[in-house]
Amino acid sequence: MKYVDIRDLPPCSFSPQCLRLIDDLDLPPAPPTSTRLAYIEDLQDERQLRQLRSHVPGCPTCSALLVEARRSRTQQRMMLYHYMLANQKQVPATAGAIFEAIRRENGMEEGAGRQEEARTREQRLLRRALAGQDALPTASPIPLYPRSPQRRRFFQNVLTLATVAAVILAAVGLLNRFVAQPGTASNSPSQTSRPDQTPRPGSSVNNDGWSSVLFGLTVLSAAGMVQSLNFYNYDVSDGNMSLLVASTQLMTSVTMEGVSSDGQSLLYDETAADHKAYKTFSPVTNVRTIFSTSVAQGGNAVWMDTTHFLIQDLGGGVQELNTRTGVSQQTWTLKTGKLAFYRQPFLYFVGAANLEANALYRANLSQANPTPQRVTNPSPNTRFWLSVDGTTVFYANRGPEGIQGIYAVNSDGTNSRVLLKGPALPIGYAEDNALMVMEQVQNKFQVIKMGTTPSAPMKVILANAAPGAVSLCGFPDLIAVVKVCDQNVALAPYGHGLLLHASYANGTSNLVYDNLDTGTSQVIRSLPANASVQLPGWSRMSLTSTAAAALGSQAACLCA
Repeated sequence: MKYVDIRDLPPCSFSPQCLRLIDDLDLPPAPPTSTRLAYIEDLQDERQLRQLRSHVPGCPTCSALLVEARRSRTQQRMMLYHYMLANQKQVPATAGAIFEAIRRENGMEEGAGRQEEARTREQRLLRRALAGQDALPTASPIPLYPRSPQRRRFFQNVLTLATVAAVILAAVGLLNRFVAQPGTASNSPSQTSRPDQTPRPGSSVNNDGWSSVLFGLTVLSAAGMVQSLNFYNYDVSDGNMSLLVASTQLMTSVTMEGVSSDGQSLLYDETAADHKAYKTFSPVTNVRTIFSTSVAQGGNAVWMDTTHFLIQDLGGGVQELNTRTGVSQQTWTLKTGKLAFYRQPFLYFVGAANLEANALYRANLSQANPTPQRVTNPSPNTRFWLSVDGTTVFYANRGPEGIQGIYAVNSDGTNSRVLLKGPALPIGYAEDNALMVMEQVQNKFQVIKMGTTPSAPMKVILANAAPGAVSLCGFPDLIAVVKVCDQNVALAPYGHGLLLHASYANGTSNLVYDNLDTGTSQVIRSLPANASVQLPGWSRMSLTSTAAAALGSQAACLCA
C-alpha cells in the first residue's frame, strides 16, 4: 500500500487473504446459512474467513494493510462519484429525447393498430359478400398490407445509438477531467461539509446537492445541564425547516461533531453523568448509537470517510470506529488535546500537555506508532482549516504573540506567513477554491473572497452579512456550549450560502441566512435567551414532506 511502511511491520502470510476477503471482513459475522458473503465460493474460503476474523485483531500487519485498503477503496469510490456528477452536467441530456422517441413510436404503433383493425373488418365483410355469390369461385384472401417491421427496427436502432453516444460522451468527459486536473482527486478531503475541508467545485445553481444546513438548539437549565435538544435541517432551496432529532433526556452536554463527506450523515455525541455515547443520524437509518465509553475516556470525534470516524481517548489514544458495525478497527497511542480533522493519511490535532498547547500537529495514521509533527504556532481559541488541495493550513491568530490576523502555513509546517492583518477569520472556500474570510469593518461584518494567487486582489462578496448585529460570538454573560466565533459561522460548500448566529444590542439573537449570489439576508429563526446554538455544517439530506413528517414523529417519540 502507498502509505504503509513495511519496514515497521512484521511479515504475515495471511495478508494476501485479508486483502482478498476485505469486503467480507467488513460485514458483520453472518449465520452459516447466509448468502451475504461477496467473494466466498466454497467451504474452504468460509473457513478462511472465520480464521481471519480471529487473526486480524492481534496482527498489526494485517490491521494496517486493511486500514489502508479501506481508505483507498473509499477514496476511489468517492472520486468516481464526484467525477460522474461533474460530467453529468457537461454531457447533453439525452433522456428527454429518448423518451420522446419512445412516445412517438408508441403513438405510431397505436395508429397502425387501429388501421389494421379497420382493414380486418373490411376483409371479413368482403368474404361474406363473395361467399353469397355461387357463380363466383371462392375468393382468395385479400392482402392486409401489414406494417413493415423496418420502421420498428429503425426506432430501436435510434435508441441504441443514442444510448451508446451518451455513454461515449460521459467517458470522454471523465477522461478529460482526469487529464486536465491531475492529482486533484487524490487530494479529495474527507470531511466536506465542514469549512476546513470542502468538496470539489460544482454547479453554482444546485451546489451539487449541498442545499441544506444543519443547526442544533440546546436549552440549558439554571444548573447548566442540557434539558432539551433539537436538531434541525433548513433547506435553502425551498425554505423548509425540518426537525431531525429531539430529546428531553437530562444530559451534561451534546456536541454536533460534523457531517460526513457525502452529506448524508451527522455525527454527534451525548455526555451523561457517567458515560459518553457517539451517535449518527441520517434520513435512512434515523438515530443510531455507534459506541459508548466512560466520560473520563471519551473526547471529541472527527470523520475519516463516509463509514469511519476517529474518537479521542483522553487517556492518550485515538480509536477508529466503523459506523455500520460499531466495531473498533484500530487504535493508536497518541496524546491529543483535541482532534481537528483527518486528511488521508494524516490526523490533524491540537497539542496536548506533552506537546505545545494550542498548536496544530499532525500524525501519519498509516504508521503503527506515528510521531507528531508540529504544523502551526500556538493560537488559542481558533479553528484550523485545510485547503482543498491539502497543501496549506489557514487559521486566525488571536493570541498575544505575533500579528493579529489570518495566517497560512504549509501542511508540513513550513513557510508560515500572514495573509490578512486585523480582526478577521477564515470561514471556508469559494467555487474556485479561493479562501473566504469574515472581516469586521467598524460595526459591519463583511464576507471577503481572497485572491487565488498572492498577487490577485481581494473581493467583497457581501458588505453587511448580519445587518444590525453587534457580535457573532454571543454575549459573555450567557451560558453557551459553543464559545468561539468560528462556531457561529457556517459557509456552504462552493461559497454560495452562509448561516450566521448573530447577536444584537438589545440582548436578542437570530439565525441569519445570507444568499451570497443575490446579496440578500433573511432571519430564519429567532432564538430563545437560554438556548445554545451549534452549526455543524451543510448537508445533502433531501427530505420530502412525507419523510420530514415521519422524522418529526420519530423525534417526538424520543422526548417521552
